Amino acid sequence: MTVTGHNSSKAESDFRLLVAYYHRKDLASHFEAKRIADERKANRKNANAHGIASQKLDHYLKSVIADDKQKVVDKHQSDRQNLEWMGLIANTSGGDLLAQAERVSGEDLVRAKGFQAGLLGNDRVSGYMAATDEDRWWLTSYDEGRKEYDTKLPDLLSRISVAADKEAPPEDDEDE
Repeated sequence: MTVTGHNSSKAESDFRLLVAYYHRKDLASHFEAKRIADERKANRKNANAHGIASQKLDHYLKSVIADDKQKVVDKHQSDRQNLEWMGLIANTSGGDLLAQAERVSGEDLVRAKGFQAGLLGNDRVSGYMAATDEDRWWLTSYDEGRKEYDTKLPDLLSRISVAADKEAPPEDDEDE
């Protein structure tokens, strides 16, 4: 809608300026999203070359960023139950419920969470009450995960790079 009167060209000019302003922001967002998508695609291609399926990374990401972790667990339990019903995996849903509950809430789980947090470089905050066994287990495991990532990853990436260089075709020296 254009405003009639002596300043209608000013209103149109202002509107055009606002369109340009929002278009610039939209365009910048578009190219940033494309850059991120291309980066993700390259990451997935590299992971796939190392035997890591995109579905595994998708599941990992969904599990890490889920607001309600229980939904992730419930879906896993449902998927597992389906596979048991189809006879594709052994039935593990029976047995002593107390033993199963201990298996998912004890020291091993706390340590696994801490180790994984260290591998991922998350903040070094356990989420357990300070100075409790759980807090100490988590922090110790966090440090172990962080140390493993910091010390072993560079060597692993170096070995991968060397292997890739050996597989690359030799460069032609025809330009001389």
